[in-house]
Amino acid sequence: MTRFTRALASITTSVMLLSGCAQLELNQEVDDFPAFNAWSTYGTATSTYADVAAVANTISNEEDSQIRILTSDTGVGRLSPLRNKQATMARTGDEYIFAFHGEEDFTTADWGPQDVRMVWTPTAPHGMMSRVGSGIDSPADLKGKKVPWATANPSVQNKVEAYLAYGGLTWDDVERVDISYSEQPAALQAGQIDALFLQVYGSSLYELEAAIDTQWLELDPEDTEAVEAVAEVAPSVEIGPFENAAGQEEGQSDNGFIYAVPFVSYNELSDTQAYQTAKAFQEHYPKYKDATATTLNWDLEHVFTTPVQVPFHDGTVEFLEEHGAWTEEAEQRNQELIAYGQEMRATWPDFLAQADTSGDLKQQWMDWKDEHLEPID
Repeated sequence: MTRFTRALASITTSVMLLSGCAQLELNQEVDDFPAFNAWSTYGTATSTYADVAAVANTISNEEDSQIRILTSDTGVGRLSPLRNKQATMARTGDEYIFAFHGEEDFTTADWGPQDVRMVWTPTAPHGMMSRVGSGIDSPADLKGKKVPWATANPSVQNKVEAYLAYGGLTWDDVERVDISYSEQPAALQAGQIDALFLQVYGSSLYELEAAIDTQWLELDPEDTEAVEAVAEVAPSVEIGPFENAAGQEEGQSDNGFIYAVPFVSYNELSDTQAYQTAKAFQEHYPKYKDATATTLNWDLEHVFTTPVQVPFHDGTVEFLEEHGAWTEEAEQRNQELIAYGQEMRATWPDFLAQADTSGDLKQQWMDWKDEHLEPID
């Protein structure tokens, strides 16, 4: 049993998986951490789930509360419980960005731009892995290879596209294989894909390395042209090092994509619930920081505290202000994003009224925003 699976096995049954739950009172004001919460996130074989479960277990015990976890392999599946008031928060991939801007899987008549806000923003390393001896040592080597297209997961699709861009490639240069996010390790072992993209500490990757020899694709953070190509496709990403992951020897370091995998909510969540959640993450950090390989990145010293593409919740802003972690620049950017979100949501009905629903709705929405909204950098 690996250190990852030992950490996961230690999580108590007070953190439960649900297929659904009753609607929650998101606008309820609280004086302490809520007695009941439901959070959604990735599936149980992922390191993202292990992080969430370990933190939820700690907070449940310390706050004498109940936190239930709903899981999904898809971006829409992780945000739907928030929209349906079956969860207060979701720990997501970049679908929180796409939902805010009404892009990718959210450019549909049923969704459109959503009033989502960031509550807590821990980071995690992700990377692309291949078989040792496959000849796929860097992103450029993916040309002509079988590359995963994570179904209904635009965040992962975007990151794989960024890996391709690093190597000077596009989707037209590879064989696209439709596959769910969690199926990738088994598919790599079976030869159905030639590389995979996952958070580097996923339990399924430790199981995979017991069956085949694996390696991480090489990235050079000093390669300015390649780094700029990544930023063009995935602006939320930084290239940085990670250690002690599956497929690595002791002391080995590789570079991957480092980006926030945040807890988000809808703006209608009360300020006090967002504030008490941020407070609990920080206050109980010493008790959960060593639970998994990435929970060390969950305190104020490591989380992102400046909004880039999605605004922070007012309750979190209050908490950050109290701890000297909120700047004038962050406040200005936050207000710009809030105003831009309001404009997007206000113009969405007008866009739908004139849209050609039989055509490319995604491109039409991008063109509409370019024509009717002031751009935001």
